[in-house]
Amino acid sequence: MSTSNHKSAFAVRCHTFGKAEARLYDFAKEYFGKENTFLVLNTEESLDVPSEFNKIIFNAKKILSDKELFWQPDTGWRCGDYSYYAMHQVLSEYKYFWLAESDLRFCNATAADFFQELEVFDFDFLAPFLNVASEKLDFFHTAKVLEAQPMSCLFPLTRLSASSVSKLFEIRKKISKKFFNGSVPASAYPNDEIFIATVTRRLGMKCAAIDKISSSNFLLLRSDPENVLLEEQVENIKADMVMHPVLSEEKFLENRKKQFNRLLRRSRDFSSWLWFALNKTKNKDVQKKVEEMFVEEFKSFLSQRKDG
Repeated sequence: MSTSNHKSAFAVRCHTFGKAEARLYDFAKEYFGKENTFLVLNTEESLDVPSEFNKIIFNAKKILSDKELFWQPDTGWRCGDYSYYAMHQVLSEYKYFWLAESDLRFCNATAADFFQELEVFDFDFLAPFLNVASEKLDFFHTAKVLEAQPMSCLFPLTRLSASSVSKLFEIRKKISKKFFNGSVPASAYPNDEIFIATVTRRLGMKCAAIDKISSSNFLLLRSDPENVLLEEQVENIKADMVMHPVLSEEKFLENRKKQFNRLLRRSRDFSSWLWFALNKTKNKDVQKKVEEMFVEEFKSFLSQRKDG
């Protein structure tokens, strides 16, 4: 466990509980200590979490409030910074809060190998790949309401000082008011990466890209849903390296299905062609045969790609 005077809490950001969450929790507690390690669950469900795990459960009606913060169906994914606000409401006497997504994988032998060297830094905000935001980012347009140069980062692993969390919370609440009455479209609400990276810099806080100051390798830490890793691929890797996202077989298959469905929905030319191909006849038997033929052709296509 850390012997630093800078007392830190570590939290696993999640909405459910399983092997991945327990694994990351157990990895971190060996360094931070059980009393400083938490699960922060954004959920309205009643979860079966063993009593040995410290947990903070929050949602739009518990700890936080939808009368202060703007909530959407995807808030749990879009606004990871809400987990910080929930932690800050419940926990006191900490100087720093670490927050990690449950599909993050540390390949370091021990948590101390990763975290101990970072204790000498007093930055208010640490995040991987912290930099000026690219206009190509999906959430770049949401920085407009922040009235500052858009900054960005990746959010699977971050650290905020407790003093900065309270300031960011107040600004989130202030911005939320613009969205309550619908005068600003919900799609313009800043996500966690844009919001925290931009506002911390706007407020003149001390910030740093964690990949620049850590001796660990971050090359396989990504947020692109296409670049996922299967747990069995990395199970035996021992190195000063952090990876994301690393998924179980079940989650990996869910991810592939979502990406495939997204591709189909976004391909308007294909969707239009398919609709016309199936509706050129009102004969339901023929329509069914066309569908089956397409399925068989796609299976053949996949087989060719696999063999090639």
